Amino acid sequence: MSQDSPPQPPPPPPPPRGRLLVNPLTRTFDPPPPPRANLISNKEETVVPTPDPSPPAAAPPPPDNENTNPSCKYDAFISFRGTDVRQTFLSHLFAHMNDERHVLTFKDDVNLKRGDKISPTLIDAIERSSSYVVIFSPNYADSDWCLDELVKILECSRKYERKVVPVFYGGVTPSHVRNRKGSYGDAFTEYEKKLPSKEMEAKLKTWTAALKQAANISGFDSLVTKPERHLVEEITRTILGAIRQTFSPIMEGLVGIDQDIQDVEKLLSFDDENDNRVIGFWGMPGIGKTTLAKAMFHKIDAEKFEGVHFIENFAAQLKKTQVIDLQNELFHKLLGDDEQAHVMPTNLKLDRVGRVRSFVVVDDVTMDSLRSLKELLHGKLCNLFRAGSRIILTSTDRQVLKNVGCQVVHQVKGLDDDKALQLLSSYAFRKDRPPSEFMERCKKIVSYASGHPLALTVLGAALLGRSTGYWDCALDKLKKIPNKEIENLLMISYDGLSVEEQSVFLDIACFFNHEDYNFVTRVLDEDLVSNLVDKSLLCVNGSKGEIEMHGMLKDLGKKIVRKERMLEKRSRLWKAEDLQTLLNKNMGTGATEGILLNMSKTKEEVCASSATFERMMNLRLLSIQVAKQRSVISAHVLPLSSQSKKVFVPEELKSLSGELRLLEWDLFPATSLPCEFSPRYLHVLRLKHSNIRQLWESNNVDLGNLRELNLFASKYLRKLPDLSKSKKLEVIDLTSCTSLDELHDSIIYLPKLQTLILNSCGSLNPNFLDQHQAKGDQTQAFPSLKEVNLDKTRIKQVPYLIKSAPLLSKLSCSSCPNIPEFPEILQSMEGLLELDLSYCKGISSIPDTIRILSSLEKLDLSGTGIEEVPSSVLDLRRLSVLRYAKCEKLLRAPTSYKKLYCLKTLDDSDCVMLTNKNPELPDTLEYQRDN
Repeated sequence: MSQDSPPQPPPPPPPPRGRLLVNPLTRTFDPPPPPRANLISNKEETVVPTPDPSPPAAAPPPPDNENTNPSCKYDAFISFRGTDVRQTFLSHLFAHMNDERHVLTFKDDVNLKRGDKISPTLIDAIERSSSYVVIFSPNYADSDWCLDELVKILECSRKYERKVVPVFYGGVTPSHVRNRKGSYGDAFTEYEKKLPSKEMEAKLKTWTAALKQAANISGFDSLVTKPERHLVEEITRTILGAIRQTFSPIMEGLVGIDQDIQDVEKLLSFDDENDNRVIGFWGMPGIGKTTLAKAMFHKIDAEKFEGVHFIENFAAQLKKTQVIDLQNELFHKLLGDDEQAHVMPTNLKLDRVGRVRSFVVVDDVTMDSLRSLKELLHGKLCNLFRAGSRIILTSTDRQVLKNVGCQVVHQVKGLDDDKALQLLSSYAFRKDRPPSEFMERCKKIVSYASGHPLALTVLGAALLGRSTGYWDCALDKLKKIPNKEIENLLMISYDGLSVEEQSVFLDIACFFNHEDYNFVTRVLDEDLVSNLVDKSLLCVNGSKGEIEMHGMLKDLGKKIVRKERMLEKRSRLWKAEDLQTLLNKNMGTGATEGILLNMSKTKEEVCASSATFERMMNLRLLSIQVAKQRSVISAHVLPLSSQSKKVFVPEELKSLSGELRLLEWDLFPATSLPCEFSPRYLHVLRLKHSNIRQLWESNNVDLGNLRELNLFASKYLRKLPDLSKSKKLEVIDLTSCTSLDELHDSIIYLPKLQTLILNSCGSLNPNFLDQHQAKGDQTQAFPSLKEVNLDKTRIKQVPYLIKSAPLLSKLSCSSCPNIPEFPEILQSMEGLLELDLSYCKGISSIPDTIRILSSLEKLDLSGTGIEEVPSSVLDLRRLSVLRYAKCEKLLRAPTSYKKLYCLKTLDDSDCVMLTNKNPELPDTLEYQRDN
């Protein structure tokens, strides 16, 4: 979440990773739509229900109302008679709307069976479409399903104020429809033969009224609007206009933003296509600058801009990535999915971007990031793009916006009292207005919050479901805090937390903001983290899978910690200079609960005594990193600058706190952990690029709470301890432990182990699990194992115990030179989602039993010795990625991949002996072939 976004109610935990659909019209960031085979309804066919992808986090539910507008899943729904238009006009209209103009259109090509009632799936699709196109073709009225569908469409149009676009096609005129003439009259004559059925009599009246109503709506006549291509474009333009008049789902529930939008639209002057404009949004943190920028981004006219991009949290992103990466992403977005965009010469990219009319938002620009912004836009700002382009910048510093050259700076102000009351009530009561007994109390909170959206949101969430007495106590606290001190208002929510919740809040504010959700919840209590999400003090970024705390709340947490001025008395330390002082001067005490030392921010090596760590007996979190961010340390070879700066302990490290939950120490200097260290509370152990030879000299160590063991690139490690008591262990990462020659038997039966990474463990016994197969133990091996990486190991075959793991979903054995053939496929592997056997040169054929892998989504056989891709691969109907590049012996492959309707990527590049290099491809293929 940006520093300026009033937080929406928290989203759910991160969804499964996958491709995201970005609809250029609504700018919603949703999971991909169902396969296109499940998208326009034909009344002679049966709709197969498609699971609804997880929606983005919604705003607080509106008041109970039977006319409440349901969230829309589709931009448009097309009602049509398949026998008339499916293969002709409809196919052109759908391709233009859905594929060319990215209007997500409901369409279904699966056979429908006739029935007495309209399909529930169609009813749901109609209710969740934001606009409708009704194609009145000659035989439309022959279908009672079509007529029932029309009735439902008009009902939703009236109920939810949605656009209906009638299209009179194939000689049908509005008069035919309105007055039941021609084929429409013939159809009704047939229906009347079923009289005196009371049900049919009622339906005839309803259908007649619906046809009259639809015929009176302004629409298009194919006899008037010619040629057909022009008709298609006009229909699409009308639907786009209807979509632009509504907000996307992400904007639902926002309060008090309409006037700001109108003001900004005037400032942006979209109709002026001759000049470029740069405007800035300025205001205090949390006041709504980012929210307003998102609203404009969602509402822009998709026809006016050829390229759009939103860079959120610009200043924060610069701490994790380089400007060149953001620049490449910007060019990639504006130039489309051109795979060559990243490797183009700079002058060519600039030339191409200069021909694109663009709409770009850069959120949270600070004085420190000003130079980076100029680098991002090559110092040209809006002149980088084609005339008619628009740029929006947001910042808490008005001087930044002036320095960068904004033509206009728009101040984002707080809400007025009425809107503030509505926002508070939506979070505290899930209604637009509070109950009468809370009205005066709400007005007092509105007065104290001074229209600040974030404060209103947090306080409202904290007071949700609370009694009047609790509200009175909260109001008493508010009276002691000056109105202008918004930061102190947030303390009301902090004080309302339990002691345990407060501790987690401070941990995240000081150490874990924008960190991986799974990592954070392994270290900290997941239930407590969820409580903070529920109370709007945290959110989970679903697309990134990260924990996010609003900047104001993060600053509040750090300020609470800094209130103790003496370093040795502070509970949490994260500033490099403070930690250098503490460790170099041996100032550690029992007050210290958490340390995050990033050596990339220090100027020299840190020297700490063993006694310093011994005195920090209450230390729960110890993280010593050598790289700018955690992912950088995952390089097999560290930069020299990282290796030269580390924490040096001159004498033997005798002990560490027995309270440790996180022990993360890059370049750990000792050959084993202290013998007096009791890790009974340890949740995560990360010793990357360490000197560890064995974790403990003793095998009698309590690791009952351990959830992650990561010894990445600990090249001296020879073996693991007995982990049989580590019943909660989920992840073991031993990547590049090049001296590791055996694994302890205990890992086989760990009940919660999900991830086992042995990549580049070159000394590992190639038969490391085979001996256990011979024992015939009836206990299920690897009962929770989902992901295994055996890349660059000496294995001769995939161990049976791994292949038989019931939940195995991802198996990678890339670059294993000793594998002589395609691994045996067991029936238990039918749930496998990803299989990577690339560069296993010994594999010469693919067995027909591959069809057992019916759930497989990704298959990589690149660089193998296969001579043929058999037709059995076509039975893998869920396959989305298929790679067999650089297979020098490959002669034959299927001539058609039409059956693989989920296929998104096919890579057969550099197969020099392959004869059929132009197979038929499914319509869903987005990136045809990588070559």
